[in-house]
Amino acid sequence: MRRLSRLFEGRPESISEARAFAWAFMVGRVPEELADQAALVVSELCTNAVEHTASGEVGGKFVLELEVFPEHVRVSVVDMGAPSEPRMSCEGADLEAVNGRGLFIVDAVSKAWGSQVLRVGRRVWADVVGVEV
Repeated sequence: MRRLSRLFEGRPESISEARAFAWAFMVGRVPEELADQAALVVSELCTNAVEHTASGEVGGKFVLELEVFPEHVRVSVVDMGAPSEPRMSCEGADLEAVNGRGLFIVDAVSKAWGSQVLRVGRRVWADVVGVEV
């Protein structure tokens, strides 16, 4: 198992930085299809942290955690907290919608995903397998 984490500023620009960080870590460690899917999940979870939690407020931050296992990649994002748990929105079913599909995407390429409340904030994680399960 290989593991790596990094702290990012809670700004929209940090999402692409997090995706690039994840991609650089996974290259050569996992098949390209799995790296692509994990990078997509990184984008979705980091976007949710910036848009829906205190991480996106002035001075906010989030942590991206990556763990490579033989059969999957665990992507975790630790945010600074929100009043509600992450959940798939009813809007996510609308293919024309601009927002609201992130967790549907995460669900489609993960064998499992969830969240846990931490002392400060919340960790949202997904075990990415690279294909729809």
